Amino acid sequence: TPRHGDRPFEIVHLDHTELDIELVCSETGRLLGRPWASFLTDAFSRRLLAVILLYQPPSKVACMLTMRECVRRFGRLPQTLVVDGGREFHSTYFETLLAWYACVKKTRPPAKSRFGSVCERLFGTANTQFIHNLQGNTQSTRQVRQMTAAVNPRDHAIWTLEALAHRVREFAYEVYDTAPHTALGESPRAIFTQGLATSGTRTHRLIPYDEQFRMLTLPTTYKETATISPGKGIRLHYLYYWAEAFRDPLIERTRVPVRYDPHDVGIAYAFVQNQWVRCTSEHYPIFRGHSAEEVLLAAAELQQRRRKTAQEASITARRL
Repeated sequence: TPRHGDRPFEIVHLDHTELDIELVCSETGRLLGRPWASFLTDAFSRRLLAVILLYQPPSKVACMLTMRECVRRFGRLPQTLVVDGGREFHSTYFETLLAWYACVKKTRPPAKSRFGSVCERLFGTANTQFIHNLQGNTQSTRQVRQMTAAVNPRDHAIWTLEALAHRVREFAYEVYDTAPHTALGESPRAIFTQGLATSGTRTHRLIPYDEQFRMLTLPTTYKETATISPGKGIRLHYLYYWAEAFRDPLIERTRVPVRYDPHDVGIAYAFVQNQWVRCTSEHYPIFRGHSAEEVLLAAAELQQRRRKTAQEASITARRL
C-alpha cells in the first residue's frame, strides 16, 4: 500500500475505540464494563505514537492526554492531525492547543471510514492479536444465541484498568512497534527511524515538555468555572483545592476559571488576579505518595463504580 505522507509526523490520525474486553475493579472485583482506547497513529510509518485508556467515552480529556503523551515520548506534535467528526475534536481547548503549536486539524468526510483506514486497521490488529487472547474478551457475545453462562465474559473478567493499560502500552510500544508490517515490509520503528534520517529531525518543531505545555494540555470542567468558598477553596471532582491567593476577601464567593490535571488529582489551577494559581487538594500528602497514573486510574475506577451502583455514598477525598 502507498505510504501516507512523505515523512514521519507529517500526517497523523487520532481516533477512539471501545476495546472488546470486560474489566473489574481492583479493590472489590466488581464488573466495571469495557474501556475506551485512544490511538495516535503516524500514517507514514504506521507507528503508534501514543495510547491512552480510560473508562469514560471519547472526550476532550482523552484528546489532550493523547497529545501530552505524544510530546512526552517524542517531544513534538504532528504537522497535520486527521480526525473524524466527533464532538470531542471540536473542543475549544483542544483546538487552542493545536493552533498554539501550528498543528493543522483536518476532518475526514463523515460515514467514510476508508479515509481513516490507518487507525481503523490498527483497532482490528490490537483486538485480534492481543485483546481477543485475554480472559474476559467479548468475542462470544457476537453470537448471542450460542453464548452460555460458561463462556459469558462477564463471569470470567479478571483484568483491571491499570493492568490492562500497562500491557496495552507494552504491546503498542514494544511488540507491534518491532514486528514486520505486512504492508511496509519492515517494522514501524525501522520505517520511522529511516524517515527521520532521510527528512531530517526538524528541530524547529520540537516542543519542550515544560509548564507552559502542560497548562495548555490541562482540560477544564463542564462548567469551566468554580466558586471560591471561604476557608475551603474551589471544589472539583469531589475534592476541595486551596491556594494562599484565596485568602483575599475581594475574591471570596466569586467564580474563577479552573483547570485540572487528569494525571494528578492532587493539583488544580485557578485563574486569580490575571494569573494561573496552583492549588493543592485536601489530603494532598496522601495523594502525593502515589504515581500520577495510579491516581488517575483509581479516580476512574471510583467514578465508574459510582455509576454502576447509585446506592453507594458519593465520592469524597477520604474515600479516594
